Amino acid sequence: MFILLFYSYVENEPRMIFLGFITTVPIIFMPLLFAQLFSTSDKVIIGTKWGKRIHAHAPVDVRTLYILAVVFATSAANIKSVWFVVPFLIMIFVVLSGYAKDAKTLKRYLLFSLMAVFITIFIGVTVIAGHFLIGRKMMEWYNDWYSSLSADPFRTSTAMGELGKMKLSGEIVFRVYPDEPSIPLYMKQSDYNVIVNNTWYSRPKKTDSIFPVSDLEWQFFGEGEGGNRMKISIWMNKNKGEGVLPLPDGAKRALELDVAGIEKSVLGAVYVEEGPELLEFTITYDPEESFEPQPGMPDLFIPKEERTVIDEVMRQNGLIGATSEETLANIGRFFAGFNYTLDQKNRAGESYLADFLNNTRSGHCEYFATATVLMLRNAGIAARYRTGFMLDEYDSFENALIARQRDAHAWVSAYIGDRWVNVDTTPSQWKEADSNEKSFFEPVSDLMSWIKMKYENYRRKKSDEFNKILISLAVLLTVFLMVRVYLRKKRIRKDDIQEKPLFEVSGSDSPLYDILDFYEKAGLKREEHETLRCWIEKNREKLGGNVDISTLAKLHEELRFDTGADKAAVLSELMKKYEDWKKSKES
Repeated sequence: MFILLFYSYVENEPRMIFLGFITTVPIIFMPLLFAQLFSTSDKVIIGTKWGKRIHAHAPVDVRTLYILAVVFATSAANIKSVWFVVPFLIMIFVVLSGYAKDAKTLKRYLLFSLMAVFITIFIGVTVIAGHFLIGRKMMEWYNDWYSSLSADPFRTSTAMGELGKMKLSGEIVFRVYPDEPSIPLYMKQSDYNVIVNNTWYSRPKKTDSIFPVSDLEWQFFGEGEGGNRMKISIWMNKNKGEGVLPLPDGAKRALELDVAGIEKSVLGAVYVEEGPELLEFTITYDPEESFEPQPGMPDLFIPKEERTVIDEVMRQNGLIGATSEETLANIGRFFAGFNYTLDQKNRAGESYLADFLNNTRSGHCEYFATATVLMLRNAGIAARYRTGFMLDEYDSFENALIARQRDAHAWVSAYIGDRWVNVDTTPSQWKEADSNEKSFFEPVSDLMSWIKMKYENYRRKKSDEFNKILISLAVLLTVFLMVRVYLRKKRIRKDDIQEKPLFEVSGSDSPLYDILDFYEKAGLKREEHETLRCWIEKNREKLGGNVDISTLAKLHEELRFDTGADKAAVLSELMKKYEDWKKSKES
């Protein structure tokens, strides 16, 4: 066994060591099974020698253990399918059905068999779901830890793959309650205009402070309020209550936004600080307006290492059109033949963009958005890389659009027709592909998130009037309860109370106690440590008389301690002997 375990360690990947060992356990212990089957005994003794002593265990029937080993080995070998469970359960069912001798036991056997199958499937599904849940939670904790180390609160840079990590989690990040729901809804967080070595940067990094125009009202962009409204409920940084807000296009003024300070970047990212863990506010907006700065030189920049690839793709596929709109339509048709995937592997020696455009032709939103930005710039169209969330899940229970971590998205902001417009070339099936990876326990997680949100709202927004109502209600209920208890209370006179022992002692009415009291008064006192038989033996000459006290003591002990004795008969016999003793003393 140890040799095989060492061999598995040397030959297999770390995650396959234990799996390979389990699959070969039946082969290792097959000689032990043969030793039992061909021996003169139904069991074998497994001995282990340690030093000069041999420790032998009790005889063991290895057949049951061997069957269990075969079951485990079978399950370990069938890692790509679970259908082996069905014939295995049928086999066990048929083998054990021989124990059902009549209709009653057969019904009981069928009932317990169904329960066993259900428990087996439930445990299997639970283990698998728990494995994926733990994996996703570990990734979420890693992302939270990594984000806490970041010294870039405005998210002025984002590396390729950061959004891909977020898509592994279905945790709810925020909720949107729009006056007029429209799906899909793009919620921008940051714009980027410079790419260097697979990382996008927002330049310049200059920020401006925003000051409230009135109590809890902040003017983000433009003037006055927008014509549309939506309420946003978002979980911020747990420790600091800060972060970049997701906002709709044309966001203007925020209402009921209870934070200590707000800053915004040149490219329109809005950063709040020193706010609550759950931040709720209303944003007014005009979706047809755009408040991003006009295009500049960075919005046409293409890195030298990617310029050749982009030029070749644009030229070979004839993507540059007569107008900006035509070029945009050509690029959209070009990406229509691509596929969406989170499992992106680049060829060695090639840039991720060249491999994406020429070889794999598949990737996630970060690849499509980056390629589209550089292709538009190649055609002379200013473009920026934009990140945020794309919402298309409407919860009728909450009447809200739900934004999960897997809804994190990257798309393009292109300057067409003297205004910035959203361009999304990621294949539409990306939502379905990401949703297929959702956890089995996601509905439970959603319910807990909703309960947590409601509790946090109550905790933060409860008023003094509401507290007074709760106190008044508690007082009324307390008084009501006291009155009911008082009216139902039974009044008992002290004289009627009879104290009863907690339990009756068998033989407590034995007449032997009167005999012992008689002799104690005569000077034959029994010591506390002295047994009844020892006391009789010590005072046998003094006790004397026609009646043997030993017979009385024997009947007394039978009455007191023999649970199988006929108590009434023993007590009757004891009373006769007691009467004889009394007569002997009177005479």
